[in-house]
Formats: sequence, structure tokens, C-alpha cells
Amino acid sequence: MFKTAKREQPRKAFETILSEFMPKRLAQRISEMANCSGRLADLPDNALARAAAQVNRWRVTPNGTQGLRKAEGSLGGVDTRDLSSKTMQAVDVPGLYFVGEAVDVTGHLGGFNFQWAWASGFVCGKAL
Repeated sequence: MFKTAKREQPRKAFETILSEFMPKRLAQRISEMANCSGRLADLPDNALARAAAQVNRWRVTPNGTQGLRKAEGSLGGVDTRDLSSKTMQAVDVPGLYFVGEAVDVTGHLGGFNFQWAWASGFVCGKAL
């Protein structure tokens, strides 16, 4: 993606390209973490490849919860008929996946939504 952007939009900043796919503050932080800033034209291809690898390996680590008092259930989401049950990939949009509460799966309170989130995430992860 970055190499294509470099070829097609060399004057754009690395961070600007990232911010087309994610919130600006997150793009800024990832740009800092990847040590990749400035115009795409000025960045060597190997730096862009390292940055892409970092972006793809980046993990979110929660730093806590608000406890059970704030926990909620939800209803609605992507219809399961529109997803592959083996991969969680959208039937009509290859490469687009949905898991957890983004999918229209409901259950009784008491951990069922957590089980669905973990199970659907596992299935999706195995498919990728």
C-alpha cells in the first residue's frame, strides 16, 4: 500500500496516507512508532516495508476495564447470513471480516457475548 501511494502520490506525507485509513491521532502515533515521517518520496522503500510490517503487527493492549457495573449487552449488527461461518469473511466483500458484537448474534447475559467474541475472533484469526 505504501509503495503504491509513494508512486501515485509521492508528495503526500506518510502520516497523511495512514490517516486516510484510521483516526489522525492514531496515524500520528503509528508514524512515530514506525520512525517513518515526511514525504513518501523522501522515504526509502525498505523503510516503508518496515513501517507496513509494524502496522500489520501492531497490537492493542487494554489497560483496564470499567468493571461489571458498566458492562453492556448489544443487539443488531452484520447479518450472519452475509458472513462465512468458517472464516467470518463477508460473502460479498472478500477481505472484509466481522467478529464479536459487530455481528448480529445475541444471547443471554452471563458471558455469552464474550464467548461469541472469542470464538468468532478465533475462527477469523485462523482463516487469516
